[in-house]
Order: sequence, then structure tokens, then C-alpha cells
Amino acid sequence: MTLSAAEVIERIEATYPQLSSVLHDEIVEGLTHLQIAEFSRLTQQQIDEHDCDGFQRTCRLFIELWDNAVPAVINALNVSFLEHLVFEDETILRRWAYDGMPERMRVAYEEMQLHNRRIHGQENA
Repeated sequence: MTLSAAEVIERIEATYPQLSSVLHDEIVEGLTHLQIAEFSRLTQQQIDEHDCDGFQRTCRLFIELWDNAVPAVINALNVSFLEHLVFEDETILRRWAYDGMPERMRVAYEEMQLHNRRIHGQENA
């Protein structure tokens, strides 16, 4: 099964109906990266608020989408979802979320981080 961008947004909305208005806002409607960014913002809120159950639900959905979406959506999941998640800073304990990610999600996150370091000249960072 290969999920189109529209089907991915439907899955996100079915899991998180509270995102419906932002996913279908006239500015972001049909712009997959912006819609996925809204999903990422919700995920960051779950991390910041230590919402373990919500974050695990998000991880399950992420893996479903990652394993089944068309390549353009996989790109959006990398660029507009994973790239914006913050697991470490000096003010909020977030390591629990990084440690709780499924292995495939953590590998995707680490690969994206490594890619970003390379393109910014920090290959060995």
C-alpha cells in the first residue's frame, strides 16, 4: 500500500482531529510540507509537555506513514517533521522522547541530522 499526500493528511487528521482546522487552512491546504509541519508542532508540544501516551501514538503513526507513503511524503516527513523536533536543550527535559522513539524513527532522525551537519560543513560533528 502506498499512501498519497492526501491520504497521509487524512490519517493524521483521523488520529488528531484537533489538527483539522490547521491542516485545511486555506494557506496550507494541499501544501504537504506545511501540513506535515503542523503535525511536527503537535509532536513537539507532546514532547515538551511530557505527554508519553500522545508521543507514542504519534510514533506509531509516523512509522505507518514512513513505511507506506509516497517518496514526496517521506521527504516531507524528513524535512518538515523530523528536522524540527527538539530533544535537547537547557530548559526542558526531553531525552525521554528521543529514547522512546521506535528504532526506525530514531535512525531516520539521526540520518537527517547527519545529512544536515554535512551540508553545513560539520561532517564530523
